[in-house]
Amino acid sequence: MRILLVGAGSMGSLLGSYLSMDHELDVYDIDRSRSEKLAREIGGMSLRDLRGLEEYDASLVCVSISGTSRVVSLLSERMKSGSIIMEISSVKSPVMNSLKEAVRKGMRAVSLHPLFGPGLRDISKGKAALVRISNVEEEGSIASSIFPFHLIPVEMGEHDRAMAWLALIHLMLRTFLKSSNMDAELISKLLSTTSSRFLDLAVASLTQSDELTMELMSLNPYFPEVFERFISTLMRKDAVIGETRWVRIKDPREAYSSLYRE
Repeated sequence: MRILLVGAGSMGSLLGSYLSMDHELDVYDIDRSRSEKLAREIGGMSLRDLRGLEEYDASLVCVSISGTSRVVSLLSERMKSGSIIMEISSVKSPVMNSLKEAVRKGMRAVSLHPLFGPGLRDISKGKAALVRISNVEEEGSIASSIFPFHLIPVEMGEHDRAMAWLALIHLMLRTFLKSSNMDAELISKLLSTTSSRFLDLAVASLTQSDELTMELMSLNPYFPEVFERFISTLMRKDAVIGETRWVRIKDPREAYSSLYRE
């Protein structure tokens, strides 16, 4: 199958390298040096523009959340009917109308969200949300024929609501780093096992682009509600006391033990 990769950033490069093992892959990125570098690595072509796309059987869109809808619309106009258009944005509300329109135009659209970052060495061990566009069974079949992910079917609203909470985690990690900046050396001397793991997560979050971090919050319609609920809970005197459903999902003792595993 001949596939066009749009976006040669970290995730695009990871997924593109995998696809190039079994498919003929060409690359387009607004940063020409980036697309040329990846094209050399995988033995494909670096496209100068997004014209003449009738020869491609499928495309994979790995651009910013804010840019995904526009790219999907463009591809649905320029690729032949029956082509596959896949996208991996972290928030689905901004792109869903474009995906549904692509289906109406005769395209086979798939909306994935890989639940891992570019640091995963073996993507066959990765999970991905499969967000329903129209027929989730058909969309899952297409995705499974191309990627080895463990797919988790989910509705758009459910996905974006969950992602709003995960965006809050990124916000807390980044805010901790910025607010504790002046005491960084002091804190690093006195880290406990738990706080050391937290700090690792906080510093690791810096590998995610500032643009993506901001878009996870600004483009998710559920984020304002999630943020307001968090702040409301934080201001209560009993914020750290009481029953939580999390203890039925994750065993606190097991979670604690995992901190001390090599």
